[in-house]
Amino acid sequence: MKKLIGLLVMLLPMYLWAQTDTTGIVLTEGTIIKAELAQDISGKTASVGETIDFHLGEDFIINNKVAIQKGAKITGTITEAERSKALGKKGKLAFSIDYMYLPNGKVVKLRSQIAKNLKGSGAAVAAGAVLLSPVALLFNGKNAKYEKGTVFNAYVDKDTVL
Repeated sequence: MKKLIGLLVMLLPMYLWAQTDTTGIVLTEGTIIKAELAQDISGKTASVGETIDFHLGEDFIINNKVAIQKGAKITGTITEAERSKALGKKGKLAFSIDYMYLPNGKVVKLRSQIAKNLKGSGAAVAAGAVLLSPVALLFNGKNAKYEKGTVFNAYVDKDTVL
């Protein structure tokens, strides 16, 4: 019995250190979080309100310790999506990065607004229609899109204790 108690007393500091490794560490408001897109998104197929997935692109280090490991789940929301149209009108795509989910169950509120509004080429299409053929009026513009792996900056919305 004495050996068991002695063993527990010896292991207790290691257990407590492992449990409190990030206790008291604060992510301050405005801290930059690198959110890496986990899927391709396009204004052609996305719809407003749709949830999109990201993950933490690199270990987040505070005081020379890994406070949040690479790969932590981050979610965002499509706020605007419009496919390209005839006359060379190009598409639109906008989204916000909203939350980061930590392994200990905490949720960190983030803020960010990303938008891609491509400029249309309607004048070029109209000129082509006049000079060449009315068929040029049927050409669509480009769709706004982001590829998987693209990294975006999001910001911690308010001080959060890890």
